Amino acid sequence: MNVGIMLMSDRGPDGQPWDWRKALERWKACGLEKVDLFDRMLTAAGETVPGVQRLLAGLGLAPSIYCVPTDLISPDPAVRRASLETIRRGIDACGTLGLRQLFSHGGQHNNQGEEALKRYADGLGQAADLAAAAGLTLSIENAGKLCHTDDELLACLRLANRPNLRITFDGGNFVLAGCESHRAAERLAPYIVHVHVKTFVSAPGHTPRPFRYCPVGEGLVDYRRIRDTVRKAGFDGCMSFEPEGGFDSDWERSLRVLTGIVNEVR
Repeated sequence: MNVGIMLMSDRGPDGQPWDWRKALERWKACGLEKVDLFDRMLTAAGETVPGVQRLLAGLGLAPSIYCVPTDLISPDPAVRRASLETIRRGIDACGTLGLRQLFSHGGQHNNQGEEALKRYADGLGQAADLAAAAGLTLSIENAGKLCHTDDELLACLRLANRPNLRITFDGGNFVLAGCESHRAAERLAPYIVHVHVKTFVSAPGHTPRPFRYCPVGEGLVDYRRIRDTVRKAGFDGCMSFEPEGGFDSDWERSLRVLTGIVNEVR
């Protein structure tokens, strides 16, 4: 397994812009090995795929997965077609970076219901076929209003019915969905190819949900237990810290703890 981080934005824990390149250097000192590259973030930062590839190599880091924003659920066919073009751009990026995994995120947050799930499965099927032609695995996560639970994810995989469509497991998002993260890991383990790492503590009265971010190693999600569960199913991929929650999740401390969790299995 490898220690990763999700490079989602150029903002630090205080929500203000910061030097994310310097942050990568600091994170490497905490044990970071690989970086989830988000297409949207690179575009906003004016960074190219070859440019960030050179940057990571210079730091002794490697990309783990390429992440593209899509809406394969929209009732508007034009939106879904545009999302497939984004998938194609992500496939090209994977080719440049030498990656075998593409992650599609978005759409689940603003759609729900049976018809939306059918549209999503259809769109994912088309996207997975494009990825398969390039020898890639396509993954989706549990997030938003659609495919937020383990039941919904399994139903989506069955509907799409593509062997290269897999799951990026987010233990923290299962807490927000009212699911037991460890039970979800046991059910989904055969399909998991990537793991997002964040956690929460109960916080009654906190809005909009009664939870608050906390550092990895604390709270409601035991990533040692999840590590063991997915490892038994053959997982040997990346566990990537999600830098959200501001100072509550203590990003560098979380990375050091995650490094300890990952290294325990070596």
